[in-house]
Amino acid sequence: MTTADIPGRREGSHHDTVSMHCLDSGAGQAFEQLSTRLYEIDRWKELNDGIRTEFRLCGDSGEPVQRPPRPGDFIRIDLVGPGSPSGAGYDWVRITAINAGEVPTPWASLTITPCANPAGNDRTIAHFYAEGATNTFIVRQIGQCVTAEVHGRNERPNVHDGPVLDRLRNEAVALAGKVGISKMQWQDWTDGMVSVVEAEANG
Repeated sequence: MTTADIPGRREGSHHDTVSMHCLDSGAGQAFEQLSTRLYEIDRWKELNDGIRTEFRLCGDSGEPVQRPPRPGDFIRIDLVGPGSPSGAGYDWVRITAINAGEVPTPWASLTITPCANPAGNDRTIAHFYAEGATNTFIVRQIGQCVTAEVHGRNERPNVHDGPVLDRLRNEAVALAGKVGISKMQWQDWTDGMVSVVEAEANG
């Protein structure tokens, strides 16, 4: 793959969130730092005080794991407020792709999509967005600058399947995303990614 693959827009809402930091020198080292942090999913909350959601990398059965992520792994998401009943109080996503390349410039990416709770037998999507939604996280080096990006695609409220409590909760959380709360959180994520590089460059 020669460039980061962002799923196409077919339905629902979308967003593109990008933060950039430019350096006098050392952009290659800064990019390596960003790539490392991209895959340290359990530490995403530490990137920025504005990120109140907790993320935990999990294996096939939904058990937390301490290793680099792989396609097919799951991420357990602990949002502020009511959790997903079908997800045992959490929202769940599956990692569908992890890629990296050097053309046209160095980049690394990770894509996730809503899924059922891997620790249970219920196949109901345990997420406030419906099946088919994606978030693609990308870090890039462009000359002496580095960027952190989140691209959301095909985001539709998960309100047509599952128990009533799930549907009511999902509608409320998805509505918050529509009025910009989700965008604000991902802006905190991208700002946090590049601020780490900025702080180390200024340190």
